[in-house]
Amino acid sequence: MKKFVFKLQKLLEVRQYEQRQAEAELGKANAEVSRIQGELDTIAKNRVSSIKNNGSAQNLYIQSQLSNYLYMLDQKKEVLLEDLVQAQMISDQKREVVRECLKNTKSLEKLREKQLSEWKKEMIREEENIVDDVVSAKGNNIESR
Repeated sequence: MKKFVFKLQKLLEVRQYEQRQAEAELGKANAEVSRIQGELDTIAKNRVSSIKNNGSAQNLYIQSQLSNYLYMLDQKKEVLLEDLVQAQMISDQKREVVRECLKNTKSLEKLREKQLSEWKKEMIREEENIVDDVVSAKGNNIESR
């Protein structure tokens, strides 16, 4: 019996490699979004904590320092929000690349499965023909005696 050979196997392997690479890049982009979101969460917690701990202070110096600190947190938050938008856009682009790679890979995998199924059917037909030939040959040998 002949061995099944998918003529586009190398292309399938390249597409699978590209898919794995794209998924890794998407993972990095999503990690960056998560990192930025974590920093924003930390800023929000620091802001609430600072107001809670020092918001009722009567000392003008403490109030001034708190105001400056909150202003700095707001500035940092604005920068991080801009970074978050950029990171989400990059993540969306990477997600689209992964989707395209999946589509390309799936189409080749479906073609491979179809060809494999046809190959199996052909092998079964060949085996049946061989069995029929053997049975016919044995029948002819018995009749000729």
